[in-house]
Amino acid sequence: MDTYQLAITRRTIREFKDTPVPYEILEKCVNAARLAPSAGNRQPLEHIIVDEARLLPQVFDAVAVWAGESRPKEGWPPGRRPKAYIVTLINAELEKELGAARRATLCDVGMAVENMILVAWAQGIGSCPVLSFREKDLKELLNIPDKYEVGMVLALGYPDESPVTEETQDSIKYWVDSQGVRHVPKRRLEDILHRNKFR
Repeated sequence: MDTYQLAITRRTIREFKDTPVPYEILEKCVNAARLAPSAGNRQPLEHIIVDEARLLPQVFDAVAVWAGESRPKEGWPPGRRPKAYIVTLINAELEKELGAARRATLCDVGMAVENMILVAWAQGIGSCPVLSFREKDLKELLNIPDKYEVGMVLALGYPDESPVTEETQDSIKYWVDSQGVRHVPKRRLEDILHRNKFR
């Protein structure tokens, strides 16, 4: 699959198979994040791979607010939860020392995480980027020093669902049908693309 196909077929996955993710693939994801663009080449990010069985439920509890309205009414059985997480950290001291603007750092986070998402998807591994989490709990659980902030958590695993996208001019609220398929409305290309000037 070429890069364009990876980008357009990637969907956010919230239900996973009960199959471990090989550490070697997770390490490749982090290496791709390491080589992502960084504003001013400041590189304020570090990453924690979490794949230890005893830690996974605890991390899940700290990010369990992640699904919003898509959360299954019956909750997630342990077998369908993420099988690994990559926690992206911002070295706030380094950021300040180098004079990096917060906007630039947040862009760094997004670019690094997107690299990880695409590398994972190329190996058939789905992911869900999470911005809603209890940072204090994560820092305590993973022994993260005070000078670091949690920028994003990427949940990973082999997909156990196949969300579909639909072009829309109306609501962008996603929904789950009676068969359990998640529908993700996306704004049409012609509605968001401008050429040479805003039309």
